[in-house]
Amino acid sequence: MSRRRTNGNDDDSLELLLDTVSNVFGGVMFLTLLAALLIIARGTAPAEPDDADDQQPAPVSTALVEAKVRQTVAAIQAQQQIRRQLDPAGDVMAKSDRLRSLEQTLSLARRHAGRTDHLKEEQQQALRDQLANQSELEQQIEEVKRQIADQAEGASAIRTQSERSVEFRPLSRSMTDEAVVLLRYGRWYMLQAGPSEGVNRDDFFVLQHSRSLTRVTPKPHRGSPVTEQSLSDLVARLKAEFQPGQFHVLIAVWDDSFAEFNPVKDAVKAAGYTYRTLPCDSSTRLSNQYAAEAYVQ
Repeated sequence: MSRRRTNGNDDDSLELLLDTVSNVFGGVMFLTLLAALLIIARGTAPAEPDDADDQQPAPVSTALVEAKVRQTVAAIQAQQQIRRQLDPAGDVMAKSDRLRSLEQTLSLARRHAGRTDHLKEEQQQALRDQLANQSELEQQIEEVKRQIADQAEGASAIRTQSERSVEFRPLSRSMTDEAVVLLRYGRWYMLQAGPSEGVNRDDFFVLQHSRSLTRVTPKPHRGSPVTEQSLSDLVARLKAEFQPGQFHVLIAVWDDSFAEFNPVKDAVKAAGYTYRTLPCDSSTRLSNQYAAEAYVQ
């Protein structure tokens, strides 16, 4: 009874093992068949990782390539046929070529116009710079003109202050004697200290002396500068030795002392004297040959 149960258990285990092996083998066969079907459906061989580097490319079917070429040629011919049907005279192609040519010409014209605009802008900028420089120069010229005008106005004012109009009185013949006053080096000199005195040798160099002629010239370091005080001294010396009713004054003026003439002349006139003038230059030498019947004012 016990052995029969044991034999029964062994048979069941063997049967279970056989069933398991059969199921596994059947599953493997099924998977293998499924993989083969998939490979056939895709048209490629399964990749083997170990032999991937040694695989060769699959051969291309010549018939397939020829079919593809025939298909492409047919498509090109069909496209050309359609184009000939749409444009039998070739006008569209000519117009298309013309359009492309015009587009290229327009592009070139735009580039040229761009360069022209750039050059024009540079020329305009140069012109603006030139106008700015010209404006600056004009301003400088105006400034120089203004400065010149200011200087001229200042010089005119100085000249007006240093000059004055003198209305000469009519000349009259005088029978009086002369008292000589000289203006040179900006200073005044009296030729004689008095009517009976000889030449004032303190203030003059005697160049020539005789009974009939004495020629002199003033010493640069002597005489008196023309000031208000010195003119008072001049008038006092004249009145002390030369009476106004008996003498007139000769004012000899050198070209370096014209500015001092008016103050001396005014002082002489204010003292009651008539006068006459004798313009001199560097070559003039005075003598004691006085004019007879001199014209005075």
